[in-house]
Amino acid sequence: MQTVLTAEEMKKCDHNTINHFGINSAVLMERASLAVAETVSENVNKKERILVFCGPGNNGGDGVCTARILQNYGYNISILLFGNEDKFSTDLKKQLEISRKYGINEVNVSDVSIPDIDDFDVLIDAIFGIGLSRDVSGIFADAIELFNRTEAKKIAIDIPSGINTDTGSVLSVACRVDITVTFNFRKVGHILYPGKEYSGNVIVKDIGINSNSFLGSISPNHYCYDKNDSRRYLSDRKNDSNKGDFGKVLIIAGSNGMSGAAYFSAKAALRMGAGLVKIYTTEDNRSILQTKLPEAIIATYDSFDKDSLEKELDWSTECVIGPGIGTDNTAERITKTVIKNYSKPLIIDADALNIIKNDISVLDNNYDNIIITPHLGEMSRLTGMSIEDIKNDMEGCCTHFTDKYNVITVLKSASTVTAIPDGSVCLNDSGNNGMSTGGSGDVLTGIIAGLIANNIPLRIASGLSVYIHGLAGDMATLNSSEHYVIASDIIDMLKLVLREGLYTDE
Repeated sequence: MQTVLTAEEMKKCDHNTINHFGINSAVLMERASLAVAETVSENVNKKERILVFCGPGNNGGDGVCTARILQNYGYNISILLFGNEDKFSTDLKKQLEISRKYGINEVNVSDVSIPDIDDFDVLIDAIFGIGLSRDVSGIFADAIELFNRTEAKKIAIDIPSGINTDTGSVLSVACRVDITVTFNFRKVGHILYPGKEYSGNVIVKDIGINSNSFLGSISPNHYCYDKNDSRRYLSDRKNDSNKGDFGKVLIIAGSNGMSGAAYFSAKAALRMGAGLVKIYTTEDNRSILQTKLPEAIIATYDSFDKDSLEKELDWSTECVIGPGIGTDNTAERITKTVIKNYSKPLIIDADALNIIKNDISVLDNNYDNIIITPHLGEMSRLTGMSIEDIKNDMEGCCTHFTDKYNVITVLKSASTVTAIPDGSVCLNDSGNNGMSTGGSGDVLTGIIAGLIANNIPLRIASGLSVYIHGLAGDMATLNSSEHYVIASDIIDMLKLVLREGLYTDE
């Protein structure tokens, strides 16, 4: 699990490292610049010309320091300064003093209309750092537009200038880079879109700031799962285990002519190691599901039957409700009965979310057992917010809903956000646009159910499932193409994801 920081948290880490541990800010700047120079040297030929765009603050100081180190490495490098030099930060002024003694070339212009900008092969963005919170304007906006105009290879220091560190949003205009070199911790804006897209490949470098610098005054609540976590939470099974040790998953899904969602959820749950999976669906689906997925148990209904439903709920150790269930009267009665009365782990997805949108109080069941998995459209219907407003503040929307209804909220998007009632937020950096295909969400629901069946707590299973789902999608795309991935491909890749997670040390 990787800790992810906000801008304020990272600033406090810097402050604590400097003022408590006594590591001078100039030392940290030198370490950061060495880390950037190391990355440049790994990706840039010494024959290529490099131009560093330097802003007025300490990010600009990193840029000037990086230029000096790269020149010492033998690179052909120049600096382009933006802003009033009298207002430059103290550390930047110090770096400029050193740089000028070394004779680093400065491109002196009164504006950013540089006729020969296209002559540079590599551009380094050191205009703004993580502290930017307002829209970019004036000469700095011109600088960023110029930076983006060329076809050069582009590298950002810490975060692309113009990206909001805490939300990933674009502050009117932002640098779009191939590589971002950040320090010790990734930031929220590296992971949430559109910041993730602008950041390119994010490389985290150690400059001597770690969790010791939290000093009890910083309690980060953002995190990401990584490949080590599947090994940590999905250990080898005991030799004397049996199917009863790995849950009885009841999946209430499917409707007449709609068996696919039930199939995808159930198969994914089985692939994730659920001991028993039972699909409770309409009689119309029995034959096709028994044929396509003989490993699942099939129970059916023609109309709402409370006794039959309660029997299946009593049998289960957890329940999924919603995939392809429809929104007719029978589906509505089943959904509301389950949510109001079921005290074991419950995953609410798809049509079940659309059913409760007009009676959201049904979530007030006080069992502290619910995971909801809306995509943007479903979240819009649940909250009344526009999809655009939700996209602009994924975390805010997600955490507000979780706080209000005491549920785990998995808000699905290109950068899925999972909010936990304890205040923590899981961000996801796996997956790709090839997963934008029918049934992908049903697969995720099944993965969550499968992890819970393996006795993994809901707060962990929810976010870890998103990560595993994305890894499977990444493998499916590598084996095919983002244009050709279907839900079945994602399920097929789960065995490879788990095999890698469980049995490799890479």
